[in-house]
Amino acid sequence: MLILTLIAGVFLFLSAALFFGPQLYIFGPQILPELARKPEVRFVGAALVTATAFLLLSPALGSALISGGNTVQLMAEAVLGLTFA
Repeated sequence: MLILTLIAGVFLFLSAALFFGPQLYIFGPQILPELARKPEVRFVGAALVTATAFLLLSPALGSALISGGNTVQLMAEAVLGLTFA
């Protein structure tokens, strides 16, 4: 699951670089105020920020379901190795 999360992060970075990179490379930083006024750029930027936040802040990147008897335990493990019980 961790490798899939890392691949998703790479694809998010690549999509942001390919969308914003050529305009920033050609026109430089002075194009940023004009880009911020375009609705399609704001939409794509918001979608990328939302996807990145979901990728980084999702509480259960790996999970295991332990069932035995009358009780069920669900263990979630984050990227940093923190375990929530």
